[in-house]
Amino acid sequence: MKRPQILKILRILRRAYGTPPERLRSDPVDELIRTILSQNTSDSNSLAAFAVLKRKFKSWEALLSTDTSRVARLIEHAGLGNIKAKRIKEVLLEIKRREGRLSLGLLKNMEMPEAISYLRSLKGVGPKTAACVLLFSFGKPVMPVDTHIYRVAKRLSLISEDLSIEEAHQLLSDTVPKNLIYDFHLGIIEHGRKTCKAQNPRCGVCLLYSLCGFKDKVLYKKEIASPLRGSQ
Repeated sequence: MKRPQILKILRILRRAYGTPPERLRSDPVDELIRTILSQNTSDSNSLAAFAVLKRKFKSWEALLSTDTSRVARLIEHAGLGNIKAKRIKEVLLEIKRREGRLSLGLLKNMEMPEAISYLRSLKGVGPKTAACVLLFSFGKPVMPVDTHIYRVAKRLSLISEDLSIEEAHQLLSDTVPKNLIYDFHLGIIEHGRKTCKAQNPRCGVCLLYSLCGFKDKVLYKKEIASPLRGSQ
């Protein structure tokens, strides 16, 4: 993977979807819970579940004193409510045990490997969740790799087909220019949702078509682009 290729992809993504808005730094405990809720569901479902928790509980301390079954009912529309409710409470309890309070502020001054290790040591926290907390709460240059980024990066030959998702976090974090990780992360996700879909990708209208190594893209180009040409 070369820097000029990444810069070219990013320029095209900005042209297609605009420059991502500057994001205000989120509270790291909020970000941790929000990302746990996002596992195996859509953003709309997870954000709705997070909003319910914030509305129902004045603090995460209040959630800790609530029965897990009630928390599960509150977040059931995000899917896997029982599992996620238990995971959230376990994570919060462990943070409080270690820090004496529900705060992850200590991550701010940690070196990246140490911060990732701390978060990964929390039960149920994987590389994506750890990366989201560090990027969105502290602005640290680490690339969260979700299913969209994993798929699109493979099709663009930014990562090899046999690379694991955990290895993809490290490779993309090391290769994408540090000051562009946030923009690249959001741009690739947007492209994955709107154009480079898992099923029936819209190759015929994809601005990254010439850079793509997806083996079935010609087939999809014929299926999608021909009707577009006929309607002009």
